[in-house]
Formats: sequence, structure tokens, C-alpha cells
Amino acid sequence: MTILAIAAALLCGALPGSIEEILGTEGVFSFSAGSSIYSFFSDGDFLMEPAGLSGRAIEGSWTSDDFGEFSVEGLWTWYNGISRENDRRSMTVLVTLLPGEPDSVWGKRVWPVYFSVEEITPVR
Repeated sequence: MTILAIAAALLCGALPGSIEEILGTEGVFSFSAGSSIYSFFSDGDFLMEPAGLSGRAIEGSWTSDDFGEFSVEGLWTWYNGISRENDRRSMTVLVTLLPGEPDSVWGKRVWPVYFSVEEITPVR
């Protein structure tokens, strides 16, 4: 019976069940907060960019022990706006993958999530 269930899931194109699975199969896990797109790459790189023509951007790296709480460190800038020089910050984000199909924003697959920014601190 288990073999039939696995075969049926493969034939139906079952969605990944975890952020870790998405990173393993696609190499990147992205979600949108409406105005921003957060992208966690399997090699540890991180990119947050605006979903429009202007907005906050972060380029850096991430770590996670459980693929739910992510620690990000990077350079904060602003697309099409004024940025502080060498504005490096650390941010902790809690992410829960929700059921559903990924959407497309600016050609990127973005997954449905619930998330919250828990902490942002300057890096000295």
C-alpha cells in the first residue's frame, strides 16, 4: 500500500513538504511579503529585493538549524533610493511553509508562507 501511495504522489506531482526539501530540489526557497521577495539559496546566500521598482534590498548570507528560524546577515541598501554606506545588519526571521502552489513574482517561484521578523540589529 505504501508503494502505491508514493507512486500516486509522484504521478500527481506532490508539492514539497518542507523548506529543506525545496532548497534540496530547487536550490532556492523564495517567498514574498508583498513589497519584498526573500530568497534563501542552498549555498547559504541570501537576497531580499523589492517586488517593485524601488524598495529595501539585502544581500548577504543565512544560516538555520531547523529551517524555520533563519539568521540573516548582510548589507542593507535601497533600490532606486538613498542608502547608508556600509549598513550591515543581522536579522532573525521565523518562516512557516503553508500548503499551496507557489506563485510567480518577477519570474521567481514564491511559496506561500507565514513569517515574522523577530529581530534586526546592526553589525559592528
